[in-house]
Amino acid sequence: MRRCRLWLTKEEIKPELLHGNTVVVIDVLLATTTLLTIMERGAKRVFPVENKEDAVNLQAKLGDMAITGGEQRGRKIDGFSLGHLPKDFPPEVVANKDVIFLSTNGTRAICRSANANTVLLANLRNAPTVAKYLNTIQDEDIYIVCSGAGGHFSLEDFLCASIIISQLNLDNVKYNDAVQLSLQQKFNSKNKVKSILEKTRVGRSSIKKGMQDLIDFTGDVGASELLVHVKDGELKELNSSLLNSMTK
Repeated sequence: MRRCRLWLTKEEIKPELLHGNTVVVIDVLLATTTLLTIMERGAKRVFPVENKEDAVNLQAKLGDMAITGGEQRGRKIDGFSLGHLPKDFPPEVVANKDVIFLSTNGTRAICRSANANTVLLANLRNAPTVAKYLNTIQDEDIYIVCSGAGGHFSLEDFLCASIIISQLNLDNVKYNDAVQLSLQQKFNSKNKVKSILEKTRVGRSSIKKGMQDLIDFTGDVGASELLVHVKDGELKELNSSLLNSMTK
């Protein structure tokens, strides 16, 4: 890679800088975690959308069998089939189905990054695999985007970004101050990651609602090796030949 920039909220995205480069979008709690889980559970096609109007229009094209899921301001969207938690999308519900997904922050960050050559989805579960892939990129700039929350900093997204950045080869790579800040962090154990997640705003709220299992699932660093990018508005798994080359 030539440059590495970390943006701490989706509002920092500058689409004009992304052309020909790679973007990594992070929304740990919960959009990118849930989207990858939907892929892992056998969905036929998955479409992240920017707003409810886009979701309704896309469902009209795909047909009534398409599943709509997501949240706005943390609440299930009126008229949508499902919510936004990973457990809302079990294999028996999503296997071989089209899924349209909308969230307050994560899917908007994904859609706003459409100018990039490659848009990858990252969360704590697949962070090491994302880092391996980024280390294979040579002649592009890397933009790591924390979706944040309504324009504000989210600790869980920064946590994920820091884990990814800690595993990058940044020799002779230019990077911004946010990357430098992330390099000062030491998130080197799953127990520490879990402890931090529990202390985030969404984490505290989830535990208060009796959803410790959500924190345990979300914070399982390296549990997934799935590498997903966005192509023509649809999530696609990167091809096996590329993944095999990463392990050589």
